[in-house]
Amino acid sequence: MKIENVTVSAIVYSTEDPEKVAQALSTLFPFEFEILASNATGHYGNPMKFLEVELKRKREIREFWNHLMERLGEQREVLLEFVEDIVDEDGVMHIRVDKQAAYLGDVELSFGGDSIVVRAKLVTFPAKREKILEFARKILAEGYD
Repeated sequence: MKIENVTVSAIVYSTEDPEKVAQALSTLFPFEFEILASNATGHYGNPMKFLEVELKRKREIREFWNHLMERLGEQREVLLEFVEDIVDEDGVMHIRVDKQAAYLGDVELSFGGDSIVVRAKLVTFPAKREKILEFARKILAEGYD
């Protein structure tokens, strides 16, 4: 059982400062990282940027995950309660973090709107949903070793 990769992303709306959104992203990381930025267009034609950090190295994934779980603290109980809703059919766990709170240095769960999205691809053998959910519960409760 492993976390194959982690993607952390956020949208920078035209009314926002990309540097501030990048600073919000940095709240989730215990180490230096590289942000990939791309331009996008909103639903009404408004310009936006899309910021994304992709982690593929086992050590970085473990360090990031355990840092995130530590920062979430007791909020992990909410994730555990809704684990079946936050893990999709492809074994990807989706966690949303409040972008404004992150900019201020806090890590708070978000349930909509303007969020930083953390996606973790979970891999188990066999790749059955129940096994993936069991792994998800374990890494949410105990961290990732």
